Amino acid sequence: MGKTVKIPGSCGELVQGYLNKSNFLISCPIEVYNTIHVSEIRSNNNILIDQNKYKTKQALLKLLSYYGFQKIGLKVEINAELPEAKGMGSSTADIVGAMIATILLLDKKVELDLITKIALEVEPSDATFMDGIVMFDHLKGKQKERIGEIEPISLLVFDYGGGVDTISFNSRNDLKNLNRHKAKMVKNAYRLVKKGIKTKDKKLIGKGATISSIANQNIINKPGLIKLINTLKLQKGFLGVNTAHSGTVIGIMMKNEGFSEQIIGKIKRNFPKLNYLFNTRIINGGYKII
Repeated sequence: MGKTVKIPGSCGELVQGYLNKSNFLISCPIEVYNTIHVSEIRSNNNILIDQNKYKTKQALLKLLSYYGFQKIGLKVEINAELPEAKGMGSSTADIVGAMIATILLLDKKVELDLITKIALEVEPSDATFMDGIVMFDHLKGKQKERIGEIEPISLLVFDYGGGVDTISFNSRNDLKNLNRHKAKMVKNAYRLVKKGIKTKDKKLIGKGATISSIANQNIINKPGLIKLINTLKLQKGFLGVNTAHSGTVIGIMMKNEGFSEQIIGKIKRNFPKLNYLFNTRIINGGYKII
């Protein structure tokens, strides 16, 4: 029979940088999911999983060791809607979804602190599996704050192309200094997004996310980002942009879905190298048991 869990992906982050002497991000969960099914295999003690999902396997081995179930066999099946290496939380979805499904299979209590600890031992993690919108230290887990819940925000997702490896990116020698250099802008972005979530003001959320996206240009440059923002400022329904601070995607935040066609058309005409992926919504995070 097995257990099945859905984890939302992300369109990058609403804010990311350095705050309170620690790295952090504000999660940007979207209505696109990876679905993970885990079942027990009684004939052997292996974890049967796609060989490309070695990070997920590593997390499961750590989890089974924690519970003392090293001699159990598991089959892991992943139905992925999320593109990989784009900054959309696909690895987090796979790793966390597989762990939660396994915990349920073992008839254990789902403890998000344990799941977070193991996930961070494998690689930097997103916070999309946590309820609501969360401020989270994605590298060491030193700080975590549930900011609140949001009303869904319509989002157009575009891709600049290429890919970014999460572990390699966060191992950059210059990253700490670059984050400190943009700290003032990031603090302002954090304040605006937090206030926007608390007061349900989507304009403030969009404004803060846009500031954070611009601040990140010295770390991963998104070609033509300022021109894109200035072009869309004149477009009805535009709230702001948010980017994958360690990835290749950008989200165009809108008042509602009705503005999609006009905005997509304007971007295609003026920024033909941007690849349109899909239309979705920013939602509250949290895992779903199927």
